Amino acid sequence: MRVWLLTLAVPLVFFALSICDAQAMRWQCGASVNVGSEGAVPVDDARPSWAPHQLQSPDAVDRLIAPDFADHPLRLSDIAFVPRVEADALGWMKRASQSPVEIAARAPKPDYLGRIPVLIRDQAKTPPVTWQEALLSKGLALLMPETSGDLSRLITAEDNAIFSGAGMWRDHGSDTAFYTVANTSNTAGLAKSGHADVADAIGRFVVVDGVVVSVENQEWRSYLNFGQDWRRDFTIAIGAELRDVLTNPDGGFDAWIGRKVRVRGVVENRGGPYIALQNMNWLCLETQ
Repeated sequence: MRVWLLTLAVPLVFFALSICDAQAMRWQCGASVNVGSEGAVPVDDARPSWAPHQLQSPDAVDRLIAPDFADHPLRLSDIAFVPRVEADALGWMKRASQSPVEIAARAPKPDYLGRIPVLIRDQAKTPPVTWQEALLSKGLALLMPETSGDLSRLITAEDNAIFSGAGMWRDHGSDTAFYTVANTSNTAGLAKSGHADVADAIGRFVVVDGVVVSVENQEWRSYLNFGQDWRRDFTIAIGAELRDVLTNPDGGFDAWIGRKVRVRGVVENRGGPYIALQNMNWLCLETQ
């Protein structure tokens, strides 16, 4: 999958300390944020069915060929490639394809381009590491959860890459960075941590971290606000259908106030930076 990028009341001190922590964090994403709650939606932990294959050397990061797949090209599930590091990712994949691999299909049917989303891992390595995890750990891919199952290893791999500045995450430019933070209305420009402010990412697909300051629950959606002034500060809008999966049966996010959230999506301008959540697995809550 390609992603063509289009060219979270908490005191300010607490917010800055939380965002500026340089260590990678542990996250629960999607339905797993509600694990342990009464009425929680179970997370699908079905194990992939692996089979040995030999790949051809790829010509593109999002079109892989394995002769045993009945003429359908393959693509790596749950990740996307961005132009800035695509050449490096392709080089890594060319080298990795020289060794025998194991492949597990992640969907019963091809996607709209006729490709089968798969997991791939080196057949000889112990413990096995998927290509997705390897590429994410090097900052050569962007996590884009799309399939069911345990994503914890992929989340950790990307998180480590973000906080080590690997690959695509090395860029901290205000108008080019892939990782941004949600500053309060009392702060402008770059965060004290040196990471770009989500306010500078209007029109782009980015990963955003922030601390929830307030919540507004309405009939059809809820809003997570990340500053004192919801009309100017960053907001995440969550439709009722996704809200029912992500929260307790009361449908509220009040327990999230003061906690760190990570979201990914295209930033809109709704008076302030705003993301309408498109996929429940694109929203994560830091573990306590």
